[in-house]
Amino acid sequence: MGKQLLLTVGLCVASTAPLDAATPWCATNEQRSAIQTAMADPAKPAPFRVAAKLSLPEATVQSALAPASYGIDARHFRSIWSSLTTWDEAVTVVMKGGHIFETHGRIPEGEPSKRSQFFNLKSVAEGMHGHLRPDLLSTIYVMELAIGDETQRGVLFYDKQGDIAFGVYLPGEGHTPTTATLRQFAATRRLIEQQPALCR
Repeated sequence: MGKQLLLTVGLCVASTAPLDAATPWCATNEQRSAIQTAMADPAKPAPFRVAAKLSLPEATVQSALAPASYGIDARHFRSIWSSLTTWDEAVTVVMKGGHIFETHGRIPEGEPSKRSQFFNLKSVAEGMHGHLRPDLLSTIYVMELAIGDETQRGVLFYDKQGDIAFGVYLPGEGHTPTTATLRQFAATRRLIEQQPALCR
């Protein structure tokens, strides 16, 4: 039950930027300069911390981090999700109200519900379960970025306010990725980068 609740909670993250939903979350030149200055801090802060510091949607921060980040329209959700299911290891992260929820394990396959807007995950074992709403997403970013003392590699899903809904990462915090998982991440990154960039 708790694991099913994880993604439901993540998809209910409140917006910190009530902007026009049609906005593509691309940083202006002024925002880009401020973001890059903040990211240049020797502590190598995470994008969500920079977003909070500058009062910007996190998707806008991501848009200023090329080539470390690359964003596409969320209509590509199904092919990207399918690619994530090939990873041998993954950590799904949802942040809500200062809390961080993590689920470790392979990403399950899924399929659209025939009765609702949900994308139902098809897990038959321990690990992540849930029901996603791809129609509530706006942007998907792939990120390979030095944060703190490590390189963080992940795929991040943003809502229509430019706020993070959830992210799927290679395991970090002292965990050394295997050659296989680095190849799997690289394949997902190539798939994303084959699509038109949301911001140029």
